[in-house]
Amino acid sequence: MTPAPPVAARTPRRPRGPHLGPIDITPVRVILFIALVGGFAFLAYSLLVRDQLQVPLMASGFAVVGLVFGTMAVLALVSVVRSGRAGRDGTAVATALFGGLLAAAAMMSLAAAVIMSMIWGGTSVT
Repeated sequence: MTPAPPVAARTPRRPRGPHLGPIDITPVRVILFIALVGGFAFLAYSLLVRDQLQVPLMASGFAVVGLVFGTMAVLALVSVVRSGRAGRDGTAVATALFGGLLAAAAMMSLAAAVIMSMIWGGTSVT
């Protein structure tokens, strides 16, 4: 005869605080969402503006988006470790794949920011 599982394993954890479906709404997630939307809006604005400040505006927009994606990748790494320790292997693998995509997006955005700053530094107004 096998012993009964602990009470904590039998009853699902009730979500505390505000949540959107299964996703908890935390201050960090709200700040990252606002920064990501703001960064993309700033990039869209910099694409529409046609003046001498277009390139530095794009560089700063790419830098903000790259930093947000990098922070999200680090948070995904923390979530992978937590899921792995809790025995939720499927969640850990899916989060690791998503975190890898976030890290790649962060590297590409930061590379675009560096390229834009190099273009801006190499151009001269005569």
